[in-house]
Amino acid sequence: MHRHMHHHMPRRSFLRIGAAVGLAAGLTLAACGDDTDEGDAGTGGAVEIEGAWARTSPMMAEAGAAYFTITSPVDDALVGASVDASVAGVVEMHETRMVETDMTATTMEGGTGDGMGDGMGEMEMVPVERIELPAGEAIALKPGGLHLMLLDLPDPLELDETFTITLTLENAGEQQVEVTVRDEAP
Repeated sequence: MHRHMHHHMPRRSFLRIGAAVGLAAGLTLAACGDDTDEGDAGTGGAVEIEGAWARTSPMMAEAGAAYFTITSPVDDALVGASVDASVAGVVEMHETRMVETDMTATTMEGGTGDGMGDGMGEMEMVPVERIELPAGEAIALKPGGLHLMLLDLPDPLELDETFTITLTLENAGEQQVEVTVRDEAP
């Protein structure tokens, strides 16, 4: 009997270790999903910024736009951005959104006359105070959506030129992203 018990011991302790590892992994996953800040949540990984590019607005050479995809490992928000004064005077966060013309058709002259605008809405660029970055979710800044506007450019952005944008995140602080000027998304 005694020998039989002894024989089982190593296997049992092995199982227990395996269970502990599985449990720890489960806990880490759970920590990503909830809103409680464990304090060490920030060490889970760096903010990732990919595919950064910029272009001068064809309509206004003194304005440009920058785009990139940003993923934060924890809940965070992009609250500001800046560039060197040689690149642009001001960087603003904007969102291009559809404004429904249906509701306001009566106040707009000829809004209902041509049938073009009905239900389609118009694109409008709205400055935003912050861009929410939910944990682990890739937020794409792209033409027709969220983007950074580069205003008061001393010179139009040259193709293949690179410059650095400093992003300010609410939790992660400043993040530098190198941007290349291109005709279209990389």
